[in-house]
Amino acid sequence: MSELEQSNLSFAAIEGHEKPVTILKRALANKTLAHAYLFSGDAGIGKKMTALALAAAVNCRNAGPEGGCGACPSCRKIATGGHPDLHLLAPDGEEIKIDQVRQVQADLALKPFEGAKKVLIVDGVDCMNTASSNAFLKTLEEPPGDALLLLITALPQSLLPTIRSRCQEIRFQPLPRRTLAQALVRKRGLSEEDAWFLAALAQGSMGRGLEMDVEQEKADRGRILELWSGLAHQGPGETLALAESYAKDRDRFDRLLAIGVECLRDAMVYRATEEARLLVNARAEEQYRQWGERVPFSGMVADLELFMASRGLLDRRVSAQLVAENLFFKLGRG
Repeated sequence: MSELEQSNLSFAAIEGHEKPVTILKRALANKTLAHAYLFSGDAGIGKKMTALALAAAVNCRNAGPEGGCGACPSCRKIATGGHPDLHLLAPDGEEIKIDQVRQVQADLALKPFEGAKKVLIVDGVDCMNTASSNAFLKTLEEPPGDALLLLITALPQSLLPTIRSRCQEIRFQPLPRRTLAQALVRKRGLSEEDAWFLAALAQGSMGRGLEMDVEQEKADRGRILELWSGLAHQGPGETLALAESYAKDRDRFDRLLAIGVECLRDAMVYRATEEARLLVNARAEEQYRQWGERVPFSGMVADLELFMASRGLLDRRVSAQLVAENLFFKLGRG
């Protein structure tokens, strides 16, 4: 989280999640806040920031309609993670272990030190193993009266039904592309074109949009489009060498396949609409126009199926060398 976001954990600072924010603001105003909430939705779309904003709201000395004031000692401590009544629980490695759960249970058993409520944020509750899930269930069944439990997950279906049923679930939807692009212009100082590009790649995730390297993303797509157009002019030896180079790095090969699917989607959309604003990579508009003039729509569909089948084979651990050879030779003949 950036310094700007840390200093402003009010509900007004949360981008594009009007429904979840309205639910929480209404509960605060009516004093009907549940003891446990499950914030579910894709990674990086604002669930943790909303949890911190709620923690600030319940403990702020000058809370208003938009939650915490952002200026009092309580708000500042929550923003920096230093509030004695705010507890964060996250995976230790790949799991949340039972010892971690027992420690927060001991912390929650104590009265608030300086705030109105103790707040526990479990970031990645789906990472609890069986033992830690069963231990945590006891806290949900018999929650301390002055504790607020905020569970965060991108995989709500993986939770124990008994955990999920004891929380009020609030679903966070991916941010609309326009909303995310406007936020990236403000937060990162990007041009509108670059922000629109990253907003499409981020798929509604503010976190991904803030982290992605726009120049790297553009360069990768340029190289892959160049590679693709050059396959038809390569000899068998060159194609085999290219396949071998990608087969040695499965992550690099998987990224090529993912971008290939994206490019085909763009080409098909542009052929149907001739609307650059609907493209992920609007810079390639001219290439997509030329592509559409020389390749029938059925050919694009066949290439899309080829890319998707290649990704499936790679996921099933089929030889990357064979998958790459099959892909590149077929694309070259096309």
